[in-house]
Amino acid sequence: PEIDNVSRNAVTISWKRPVRDGGSDIRGYCVERKERKGLRWVRACKRTIPDLRFKVQGLSEGVEYEFRVTAENKAGFGEVSAVNSEGIGEPAEVEKVTELVDQEMLPDFELDAELRRTLVVRVRASIRMFVPIKGRPVPEVTWSKDDANLKTRAHIDNTESYTLLVIPDCTRYDAGKYHLSLENVAGKKTGFVNVKVLDTPGPPVNLKPREITKNSITLQWEIPIIDGGSKIRNYIIEKRAATKKAYTVLSTTWQKCSFKIPDLEEGAYYYFRVSAENDLGVGEPAETPEPIRVSQAPSAPENLYVTDVTSDSASLAWTKPLHDGGSLITGYVIEAQKKDTDQWVHVATIKALDYTVTDLIEGAEYTFRIMAVNASGRSDPRESRPAVIKEQTSAPSFDLRGVYQKTIIAKAGDRLKVEIPVLGKPRPVVSWKKGDTVLKETQRLNIETTPTSTILNINEIKKKDGGQYSMTGKNMLGAMTETITILVHDIPGPPTGPIKLEEISCDYVLMSWDPPENDGGVPINNYIVEMRETTALVVGNLFKSTGLIDGIAYEHRVIAENMAGLSKASKPSEPMYALDPVDPPGRPVALNITRHEVTLSWTKPEGDGGFSITGYTVERREMPNGRWLKANFNNILETIYTVSGLTEDATYEFRVFARNSAGAVSAPSQSSEAILCRDDIEEPRLDVDASYSSTVVVMAGEVFKLEASVTGRPIPSLVWTKEGKELEDTAKIEIKTSEFHTTLTNKDSLRRDGGAFTLIASNPGGFAKFIYNVKVLDRPGPPNSLTVTDVTAEKCVLNWLHPTHDGGAKIEITGYIVEMQGKGSEKWTQVMVVKSNEAHVTGLTQGEEYTFRISSINEKGVSDPRPLNVPVVAKDLVISPTFKLLFSTFSVLAGDDLKIDVPYAAHPKATATWLKDGVALKETTRVNADATDKNLLLVIKEACRDDVGTYTVKLTNTAGEASTDISVILPEILVTDQENQKLSL
Repeated sequence: PEIDNVSRNAVTISWKRPVRDGGSDIRGYCVERKERKGLRWVRACKRTIPDLRFKVQGLSEGVEYEFRVTAENKAGFGEVSAVNSEGIGEPAEVEKVTELVDQEMLPDFELDAELRRTLVVRVRASIRMFVPIKGRPVPEVTWSKDDANLKTRAHIDNTESYTLLVIPDCTRYDAGKYHLSLENVAGKKTGFVNVKVLDTPGPPVNLKPREITKNSITLQWEIPIIDGGSKIRNYIIEKRAATKKAYTVLSTTWQKCSFKIPDLEEGAYYYFRVSAENDLGVGEPAETPEPIRVSQAPSAPENLYVTDVTSDSASLAWTKPLHDGGSLITGYVIEAQKKDTDQWVHVATIKALDYTVTDLIEGAEYTFRIMAVNASGRSDPRESRPAVIKEQTSAPSFDLRGVYQKTIIAKAGDRLKVEIPVLGKPRPVVSWKKGDTVLKETQRLNIETTPTSTILNINEIKKKDGGQYSMTGKNMLGAMTETITILVHDIPGPPTGPIKLEEISCDYVLMSWDPPENDGGVPINNYIVEMRETTALVVGNLFKSTGLIDGIAYEHRVIAENMAGLSKASKPSEPMYALDPVDPPGRPVALNITRHEVTLSWTKPEGDGGFSITGYTVERREMPNGRWLKANFNNILETIYTVSGLTEDATYEFRVFARNSAGAVSAPSQSSEAILCRDDIEEPRLDVDASYSSTVVVMAGEVFKLEASVTGRPIPSLVWTKEGKELEDTAKIEIKTSEFHTTLTNKDSLRRDGGAFTLIASNPGGFAKFIYNVKVLDRPGPPNSLTVTDVTAEKCVLNWLHPTHDGGAKIEITGYIVEMQGKGSEKWTQVMVVKSNEAHVTGLTQGEEYTFRISSINEKGVSDPRPLNVPVVAKDLVISPTFKLLFSTFSVLAGDDLKIDVPYAAHPKATATWLKDGVALKETTRVNADATDKNLLLVIKEACRDDVGTYTVKLTNTAGEASTDISVILPEILVTDQENQKLSL
C-alpha cells in the first residue's frame, strides 16, 4: 500500500492486486488501522472494498497511524494468519508510519475563452457556466450577483473538481456580473463572469416631472438599468388624460432623457409613460404612478409675523397665498438666516399656518422667510422683520404704521375691517371704546382677536359710525391707549336756500346760497347749477340751446304753458355730452344681391368723436321717391349687414349712421349706388391657402384645421364631404361656416380620420370644389384574412394579407410579429418576426391545440394583433384516396405517345397500382408510371392497337383505398379509294 493523500482527519490509501488469488477471484479488500503506540488493529471500512483505493476518515489530527490491507476471495474471511485458497490472505502493511498533516493547496479555477469574454445569451435561453476548480482541502464555492438571490434563481452544482451554474429560461434581469469565490484554509481566489442577455430594454428609471407650467410639463428620466444587451436607440413618449383610458403617442424617435409636452389644458390631470427601444424592440414602459396636474408655482404667503420670542425660540404666523397657482398647496417651507451670514438654513416643511422655530441662539438676530409649495414648485419667499432671540417682556403698544395719520376713510355702505397689530409681552388684553363709551358689539359691529392683532369689523357702515375709536391694551407692565378716527363719506345734503340773486344782467345772473347742513363727511368740491329761461316764450316745439361747454353733460326738460298755467315738467332727456361730432362711415358697397336681400359692407368712420364706436344703423330708400326707412332693429356691431325683406326688381339705395359710446350719432354716410334687387348670378370661387395644395400630415392625437374663403352670387352654399358622405358638426369635427368663409377642425386625430376631404361651394351659377388630402401618422392596422394550411403533427403554415392601413407612415410595413398560445395558457409566445406574409411554424407538439395571432410593424409602432378565428390541433392530416378525373376515356393515334394524367387527393401519400384488363401492368422502356402528391401519370410510347383496353388504377394509404377504370381507344381513320369506296383502318 501507498499513501496518496493526507489531510487533517483523513488518509487516502492505494494498493495493487495480490500476486496470488488463492485459486478464485478476489471479491474485495479490507483496510485496518492502528495508532502507532497502540496494540489493537481496527477495521477502517464498513464493508468490503471492491476498488484498489480507499479514503480512511474519522482520524484525529496530529496522531500517527499505521495501516494494512487484506484481500478476500469467495470463501470469506478466515484467520489473518492463514494463507490458502479458501480464506483471507496475509495482510499487507504500510511500510512507513503516517502522521496526519493536512496537505494544503491554494484554490484555483480556470475560465474558458467564452467565459473570459462576455457571455452573450438570447432571452429565454439557458445561462450555463461550467468552471473546473481545484485546491486542498476542497474549497468552498460561492456564486453571487449584486441584484439577485442566486439560491432561488439558479441551479448550482458543486463538486471537488468543478462548479456549474445554470439559469434556465433567462430574462433581461439575469444580465450582469456574476462573482465566483473559492476559499479554503490555504487561501482565496475570486473572479467574475459578465453575462449579456439580448432582449428589449427595461423601463427607464426615475421618471418624474422636472418643470410644470400652466400649460406644459417637462419630464425627465434616467436610462434603463438594463439595456437588453444593445444600445438604446430612442424613447417612445406617451400621454393620457386622467379622464381617458387610451394613451396618445407624442414621439417615437426622441433620443434625450427629457421631453417637454406643450399645449396642455391648465388645471387638468395627465399620466405619462416612457419606453426605451433598442435593436430588439420596445421595452417595458415607465409610468408616472400618480396623475400630474398642469399648474404653476403659487404666489408668496401673506403677512409673515414673528408673534412671540423666547430665549431659544421664535413663533411665526402667516396667511395663505392669494393665488395657489392652479394646484393645491401641499405645504410651506420655512428657512432662517442669522445676522451677518448669507446662508439661509432650512428649518421645516409643514402644512399649518403657524410654527415655532426652536434651538435658536440666545441673543442672536434672525430673519425668517417662508415659501408655499404646490405640485409645480415653490413660490417666491416672504420675509419677516428681524427678531432678536431673548426672553422679552414689554409694555403694550399698537403698530399704527398701516393707518395713515391715524385716520381711516370709508364709503357709506361698505364693509370696514381695521386690523391693528398688538405688541407686548405678556400678551396684552385689548378693549375698545367709541368716544367715552365702551364699544357695544352687535351682529353688524364686532371685535375680533388674533394672536398678533385686534380687528374692528363694521358691516354696511353708516354715517353715524364715524368718530373716534380708542383701543386700550393692558398687561403686567402697564397699559397703552391709542385713538383712531373713522370718517364715513356720504353724499351731501341739499344746499341751504333760498337761492339769493345778487346781480341780474342780460347775459348773466349772479346768485348765492348757503352750504348744506350735512356735507356727507367730506368737504364740498363743487356745485352743479341748472338753469331754465323763464323770460323767453318759445312758440312751437323747437328750441336751440346755445353756449354749451365741451365735455359737459346736459339734460333738458320742457314745460307747457297756457292761460291756465304751467304743466308739469316732461321727463328729462337723456344726458348728452357736448362733444366733437362723429365722422360718417364709408359709402356702403353691395357684396351680394338677391331678389329679396342685399348684403352691404362699409368702412369705419375716420373720426370717432373721442369715444369708441359702439354700433351702426342702416337705412334704405326705394327709388326714385321713397322715404328713408330704418333697415335694422338691433344694434349692428360689425361693418357688414344683410338687409332683407326687399321687393324683387325694385331699386334701392342705402346709407349708414355710426354711434359712439358717448351717444353721439354721426351724419349719414354717402348713399350707395342704385341697387336693383334681382338674382345676380356669379359662379362660386374658392380661395384656398397654397399650403393645402400638398398633403396635410399630422400625428395621431393632434388637431388639424381646413379652411377656405368663398365668393359668388347668390351666396354659395358650402358642404364638406368625405368618401361621398356629407360631414356634420359634431364634438369631434367642428364645422364653422359664415357667408364667405368656412372652417373644418378635426380634434384628437386618429388614423381613420385621414383621407380626402372635399369642400363644395354651389349656387345657381355653378359649383366649385377643392379636395384636401390629410394623412394621420399612426401605428399600422392589423393584418387581414389570417389562415392556416399544411397542418401536421409538428408544423403548420400561416398566410395573411397586408393590413388595410399601413399607419400612414412614409416607410411601408417593415415586418410582422408571429405569436402562439397553447390551450389553457394565458401567455402569448413570440415565435418569429417575418417580412413576408407567410410564416412556417415548427416545433409543435402532436395533439396539442394552438391559437396564433399576427401583428404589423412600421416605424410608428406595432399594430393590434389579428387572431386566428379557429384554434388548430397539431396532427397529421388523414385523407382517404379520391380521384378527380375530368374524363374517363383517352384516345390516341397509333404511333403517338399515350399520356394518362390522373389527379387525386390523399394524405398520407397513397401507393398506386396500375392494371390492364385486370392484369398488373409491368413497366418497360416503353411503359412508364410516375406519381406525385397530387397526380398519377402513365406514359406509353408509340401506342399501338395492343395498348387499347381498360386500365385500372388503385390507390392505397392508411385511410383506405380507391380504384377507377380508364378506357383507351384508337380512333378509326376513314379513307376513300379511287372509286370513292370507304375503307376503315
